[in-house]
Amino acid sequence: MPQDGGAAALTAAGRVLAVLDVFRLSPTPVTLTEISRSAGLSMTTTHRLTHELLEWHALEQTDDGRYRLGTKMLELVTTSAHAMQMRERALPWLVRLNKALRNVVVHLAIRDGDESVYVESLRTGNGTVRMNRIGGRLPLHATATGWVLLAHADEAVQERVLAAPMAVFTPETVTDPEVLRHELAEIRRVGSCVTRSQMRMETGGIAAPVTGRGGEIVASVGIVVNLAGSKLEDYTPIVCAAAKRISTEIASL
Repeated sequence: MPQDGGAAALTAAGRVLAVLDVFRLSPTPVTLTEISRSAGLSMTTTHRLTHELLEWHALEQTDDGRYRLGTKMLELVTTSAHAMQMRERALPWLVRLNKALRNVVVHLAIRDGDESVYVESLRTGNGTVRMNRIGGRLPLHATATGWVLLAHADEAVQERVLAAPMAVFTPETVTDPEVLRHELAEIRRVGSCVTRSQMRMETGGIAAPVTGRGGEIVASVGIVVNLAGSKLEDYTPIVCAAAKRISTEIASL
């Protein structure tokens, strides 16, 4: 059981953040033991911190005693001005895209360092695709929205990602730096992206860039589609159209 070994040098705030970071990596409620293990803290410290976070409503408990993020964290997230304003402007067009297509997941993603962060994720009620969530993070090299964001990132960011070890999610995940470099150049040339079997063998992705007031790429709009019975390129025009509409909305921020 952890005894605050590597976390011994953390400040009190650092330990709280270590606890909260556990929920960034877990889409489902977790036990106290799982929090302790993932945060690298002793059970005593974990119990004390989770109790304080419960009182502050940063965490809440499920009926079976597990922990999940609480309403206070949602309030904090919604005060993140830029990302939330972007989401609010984009949402009507994301909803239209979601309604126009069937059995897809619609995403709005932004870049944070070497990861993409989903600020919106819409699912069709009867859809069979179940990937990602609001606030979820994935490596830039692994998804269509990530490829778009990486293609338009600074050269230093691109080189750092291409030089680092890249996680393999399926046998088709592109991890060869030269192959990925070629794909990024193609995205910049055609203005959109199509991927196949990068995260899951049975799914593909289509994404397009969203521009800000100065023409810079601030986000990407994407969909995840089941490959069975789908021709991914047929989805490109509608995804690109949604991205342009959202760009117009965001340009006025």
